[in-house]
Amino acid sequence: MLRSIFYPERIEFRRQSPDHRYEPVTGGCPAGKVSTWRCRPVMKSRPARIFGNRRSPTRRLALAVAMVAVATCVGFGLAEGLTRLFLPAFDPSGRFEFDYPRGSLMLGRPGTTSRQVKNTGDYDVAVAINRHGLRDTKDIAEATRDDLIVVGDSFTWGWGVEVGERFSDRVQTATERRAFNLATPTNLDGYEALLAYAETLGAKIGQVVLSVCIENDIRFYGPQPGKPASSARPASVPDEDDRWSDALDRLDDGIDDVRQWLTEWSAAYVLLTTVVHQTPWLKAAAVQMGLIDPNLRWISEAPYPPEMVESSAAKLQILSERYRLLVVLIPSRALWAGKHREAEDRIHASLVASLRKRGVKVVDLRPSFEAGGAPLELHFANDGHWNARGHKMAAEAIADCLKAAAEACR
Repeated sequence: MLRSIFYPERIEFRRQSPDHRYEPVTGGCPAGKVSTWRCRPVMKSRPARIFGNRRSPTRRLALAVAMVAVATCVGFGLAEGLTRLFLPAFDPSGRFEFDYPRGSLMLGRPGTTSRQVKNTGDYDVAVAINRHGLRDTKDIAEATRDDLIVVGDSFTWGWGVEVGERFSDRVQTATERRAFNLATPTNLDGYEALLAYAETLGAKIGQVVLSVCIENDIRFYGPQPGKPASSARPASVPDEDDRWSDALDRLDDGIDDVRQWLTEWSAAYVLLTTVVHQTPWLKAAAVQMGLIDPNLRWISEAPYPPEMVESSAAKLQILSERYRLLVVLIPSRALWAGKHREAEDRIHASLVASLRKRGVKVVDLRPSFEAGGAPLELHFANDGHWNARGHKMAAEAIADCLKAAAEACR
């Protein structure tokens, strides 16, 4: 009866009819006839409310969205925790990153050991970084002029292969000369900075083997022809198409940033992408929906202009005047895939000719790679870097050049 005190508007009286059903009684039970009429107070039922039927549609929608968001966060949190607990191999916290800045360079964190893993299954290798941020068991500070200094980008660094499989280590074995690996993802300016970094550590630079990746090292170095270094593109008023294009570019950049963040921090995301990449029908569906770009999709979208090739050759000539330099040309995959193969062939040939004309010693790996008839098989299936076979073939060509003197390098 306490309910009748606090909620009097929710009390009604009912009596039992001859067929034993209770019917509402207007005005309450007649006095003195409660037992005769079998009349009793009954609580009215509360009307059903979903998200609050007394609320506005906007508030109901906001509440529904909030509930979905909370459920999503809880679900993702559970997936993340369970993945880290039962499948620690997918925890990205133990994976290698270039996160140690040295001037304009980004090196590995000194004294660390981690793994480099590709979610497609192409590679899973150990990465040990020495005290200078380099992936080498030898100390570059101890290099002498009789040693080999192997400089380059991620190919030279040994992306996706074990240390002993890199061409620098294979060249050391073949020539019986110590070879120091001085590499990190960068370009020709970065290679110059790497050599300067080694010199500040006390290295004595003798023979330099510098690998040039034609896919991404060819660019303008210094002022562009006919333009001062400080020249800037004149401002223009963007039209509507430009605005839409810029907006789409910003959206793509934002999606890429989210993917990168998840790759670096989420074990559940790494597990999910690994399953998708290694399950053929899921991967095919993801490619069809545009969630995965095929490995060779963006090869040679825009061939380099001749002026850019000459600028790169001039930069290498400057380095050859400062160091005893042997340039190793890493062929572009666009020679064998994509829609600009003829243009890429001209670019490759013109770079080789320009370097030789300038007196720069060159090892062109293209003939060696094409001799086997399947140069793309020297790369990972889902990554543009060389596999162990590619490194082995490159090492053989470089070692032959170094052992046979300059004639074998031309």
